[in-house]
Amino acid sequence: MDFSSAAAIGAIPLPGADFGPLTALQVAMMIKLAKLYNKPITKDRAKEMIIATVVGSVGRTIFRQVVKLIPGAGSVAAGSVAATMTISLGYAVKYAYERDIDLDANSLQPLYNMFLKEEQEKEKKKKK
Repeated sequence: MDFSSAAAIGAIPLPGADFGPLTALQVAMMIKLAKLYNKPITKDRAKEMIIATVVGSVGRTIFRQVVKLIPGAGSVAAGSVAATMTISLGYAVKYAYERDIDLDANSLQPLYNMFLKEEQEKEKKKKK
């Protein structure tokens, strides 16, 4: 998966304009992972889990939209947040499938949060 696509979508300078395309990208990623691990999933179920996960991360989602109001730098920051969230989602799904964890919104949220924290720590170390 090319996470630069998530960053590019997240960098769209209009608040809210990235929800549809970013969700579509994340759904496609989840379906590819499901096929790779031979786990059944529908587009609707993947979308439901993503929306539940994003709602659980409402602070980051709101930040990604509000920061777009800052020309230039806001789009860069929003793109970075979108990429980090997408990477974390991918790692969470992969982790669940590799450990045969029944994937639903309740099991995905804590895994997503775990990988999101790891990705944020990596970003902090890069900035030092």
